[in-house]
Amino acid sequence: MADRPPPFSPLLLLVKLALLLCVLLVLWLGGGTLYRAAVKLLGLAPPPSHTVQLHLLGSSPGGAWRLNPLQSDVQVQPGQFVQLMYELRNDSPYFATVQAIPQYSPATAAAYVQKLHCFCFAEQRFAPGQTRRFPVVLVLDKKLPAALHSITLSYLLQGRPA
Repeated sequence: MADRPPPFSPLLLLVKLALLLCVLLVLWLGGGTLYRAAVKLLGLAPPPSHTVQLHLLGSSPGGAWRLNPLQSDVQVQPGQFVQLMYELRNDSPYFATVQAIPQYSPATAAAYVQKLHCFCFAEQRFAPGQTRRFPVVLVLDKKLPAALHSITLSYLLQGRPA
């Protein structure tokens, strides 16, 4: 007995065409647009996001070092990558090394701040009177409590002769 092709089914053809149309629609609109359209169509609310005020403080313990943020306040949304800049100066007449230790207020905020790049990760060596700028890249965890609207970031500088 010879193999015969399956009988023609208009319903199967309609299902295949509908599936092809869905694939083309996703490719044309993009996944994000389709997601937003489905959320709007189904009446689903996206998770609320809030803005956090990030206060940046400088320090100059003992007058030998000066640390200043190049911006003092930044509005940040959880999940958003942020680049900050700090300027650090050795005001002493000696070569010196400094280690920056981050401090957060409130202290509970430390658990929600992930630093990806920071001058605080390693000791920094300076010549007398030398000034350098350092980027700090961080992201606030999306699980940051909605009640937390403000975080202060400062650094404790521990200097020692080089």
